[in-house]
Amino acid sequence: MLEMKASGNKNAKVLHPWDVPYYTAQSRQAKFLMKPTAYSPYLSLGCCMDGLNEIFNSLYGVSLEVEEVKTGEVWSPDVIKLAVKEDANLLGYIYCDFFERPEKPNQDCHFTIQGGRMLPDGSYQIPVVVLMLSLPTHQWTGPPLLTPSMVDNLFHEMGHAMHSMLARTRFQHVTGTRCATDLAEVPSILMEYFACDPRVVSVFARHYQTGESMPYQMAQSLWQSRYHFAASEMQLQVFYAMLDQKYHGKHPLGKSTTEILAETQDQHYGLPHVANTAWQLRFGHLVGYGAKYYSYLMSRAVAAWTWQQVFKDNPFSRSAGEKYRRQLLSHGGSVPARDLVSNFLQKDVTPMNLAGSLISDIDSANVDALPQA
Repeated sequence: MLEMKASGNKNAKVLHPWDVPYYTAQSRQAKFLMKPTAYSPYLSLGCCMDGLNEIFNSLYGVSLEVEEVKTGEVWSPDVIKLAVKEDANLLGYIYCDFFERPEKPNQDCHFTIQGGRMLPDGSYQIPVVVLMLSLPTHQWTGPPLLTPSMVDNLFHEMGHAMHSMLARTRFQHVTGTRCATDLAEVPSILMEYFACDPRVVSVFARHYQTGESMPYQMAQSLWQSRYHFAASEMQLQVFYAMLDQKYHGKHPLGKSTTEILAETQDQHYGLPHVANTAWQLRFGHLVGYGAKYYSYLMSRAVAAWTWQQVFKDNPFSRSAGEKYRRQLLSHGGSVPARDLVSNFLQKDVTPMNLAGSLISDIDSANVDALPQA
């Protein structure tokens, strides 16, 4: 990155933290000869939803079906109601609030309206959730077109939604995503692998005007770009997790939060702290995920582990999907997360194994692109 910066400014001797995202994007564009918007004609919202339907039908035997809403049922005319069905059985509802609008929170998230639970008569109360994104309002000239990062977000949040849909627990307080934070992001991060696997993308990505599939080489570049500077991003997440642990460790801290930030950054990140900056005061995750920011790394390690061991060979495997559904998703938070993961993957959940999973995932960038299906 410093070489890239110096090529445009011979006096550049230092790389600053804010340089990283800029030069990462510049390098990705130069290496793969593709702007994110070049993918968009192949990634209409409709195609992406068809892709999700194909994935869920292949893995779990379930389908997403649009249902007509009743008067007063939704809070905006843009909201789409999806029924999640397995054959003729209704598993739950997902309300999709995809598009930005005035006064709508600008965030991508999933939240529960009604949790699933066993009722006294033996029937099951179906889950009802909302999937909320901030996609740009589509133009009258064509369908909503997504960038690869938007597709990642869509698949990520749908991973949460399907966790809620497929859980079958006795109590609603432990259904679906109501599990240990260490586990909560696993289903969503796992879906990000499907979002850029060329074997999956080639199934659903079609040009909105011509109907032609995305060229396979283009889909391969999408996969490879996922790992561009992956080690740098991983180190940043390690730094964030260490900082969070120090802030929420033994009190009193003895130093200002900015002094602790500077020390931790110097110890655990490759770029030095910039004097007179205090970005930790605006980093909301240190509050919302206080003392558990490490869970992002934990979940990413388990998701990578699951992908490598269960889905990498065949991302449409029904047997793999059923195993994942029955042994992990269906339990929600009713079984300790460590037991769920170790029983599912048949491996002890240890720091060494988790770190090995993250390293192996980064190393997969150095192998040839996945074979064409």
